[in-house]
Amino acid sequence: MRETISSERYITFLEQFVSTQLALEDRSRIEWFIQDGARPHRTEKVFRFLDEYFGNRVIALDYPKFTGTGKNWLPYSPDMTPCDYFLWGALKDTVYGYHSSTLDELESAICVACNSISVEILKDVMSNFILRLRHLIFSNGERFENIVF
Repeated sequence: MRETISSERYITFLEQFVSTQLALEDRSRIEWFIQDGARPHRTEKVFRFLDEYFGNRVIALDYPKFTGTGKNWLPYSPDMTPCDYFLWGALKDTVYGYHSSTLDELESAICVACNSISVEILKDVMSNFILRLRHLIFSNGERFENIVF
């Protein structure tokens, strides 16, 4: 997407995500929905949408203040998702090496970088993700920054 993400565009993404989840009958329903604290994610319209579909199964900055349910996104929380602790850094290093000068070149460089990630690396990343989730469960949701993965 080349446009700036507004709360309206974000809601469109959420609607597509929810409709896809509902269409996948062979997969279990999403238990929890987690989003970060970006401003377009924290509008009244977005919170109303999340409350309608996910109810109290939302982890998001300011969500509990608005709805009275869910869990608040902790500031400075550990990077738990593969996109946070692996993908963005891996893509950045590769993509910046192309020195793109146009948006089309940047988009192409991102696609090349994504396609260059091997299946073996993705398997390692997912194994690490499972380890991180186990540590999160073991710590009862508390911080565990002193652990090196």
